[in-house]
Amino acid sequence: MPLNMLPQGFEELEPFQAYWGAPDTQTRRERREAATMDEIMAFYDVVLPLAPAAMKHLEDVSLDAMPPAEARLFELVLALAHVSMAVELHGAPRAPHTPYPHGVKLMNGPAHFG
Repeated sequence: MPLNMLPQGFEELEPFQAYWGAPDTQTRRERREAATMDEIMAFYDVVLPLAPAAMKHLEDVSLDAMPPAEARLFELVLALAHVSMAVELHGAPRAPHTPYPHGVKLMNGPAHFG
């Protein structure tokens, strides 16, 4: 993905867009489960401090008419929610003591970015 695909001020997140900028919940979960903790931490450590500014930037943008750069930023913020499970709760990419791979598929997420 070419550079400058995110809104100004969020250039530091560009290297993570290709992997973590997933369009739906199922893909975000699968990518977290497939990533190493080093990959997860590299993303988490960069996106977490930028998350408040990202949310502020996005708060007046309509989900129904989100420009592409803002949509990509929003996908990264949603990915933060997924990786924070690994970092803050599980201490691993997947929940401890669960089979992997598993057959769980999220078929119908929310209308936007679901």
